Amino acid sequence: MFVFSNNSIIAKTYPYFKWSVYFLLFINMMIFFKTQTITEGIESLAWLVLLMLFEWETTQLNKPYISVHEKRLIFALTMIAYIFVIYSAYDYTTPEYIKEKGKLDMYNAITWLLAVILIEYDVYFPGKYYRTEWIIRNILKVILYGILFMVAVLWWIDGEFFDFYDAFLWIICFFFIELNILKFEEEEEFEDE
Repeated sequence: MFVFSNNSIIAKTYPYFKWSVYFLLFINMMIFFKTQTITEGIESLAWLVLLMLFEWETTQLNKPYISVHEKRLIFALTMIAYIFVIYSAYDYTTPEYIKEKGKLDMYNAITWLLAVILIEYDVYFPGKYYRTEWIIRNILKVILYGILFMVAVLWWIDGEFFDFYDAFLWIICFFFIELNILKFEEEEEFEDE
């Protein structure tokens, strides 16, 4: 399905494409630090840390950690990143923020949090699901990513091209994470219903 044959051009160029997009996201984070508030810069950094942790963990699904130190480091970094991400999401829901900038940031932040909850489930319970659960989980992901894409388009319509571009990069990057999960799932059998 989603696994490319090892000899295809796509398979050979895919890692370069993926890491190029990750690099573009890193550049966006640097732009946020220079042009936005420090909170938005730190939020962008926290999301980038989460993305890299997801990249690592979804390529290692169902494999043991190298050591207890690796497991603790990943857990600590994840918790620190979530503290900043959740704090930023809370900031977007305050009446003052909504009055100044509208509700689009709030919808975006909440939707991303719901999407990463589903990915966390994939990381902590790889392959531990029934077919019906797999279908429901993936329908929810399609809905959430659809909402994120609609928010990005609304930014574009509002003339916020950089916000659209940044959101679009994030969606692509999390698509890479989803491909890692799907690659793992191709090799797994569903549990009996």
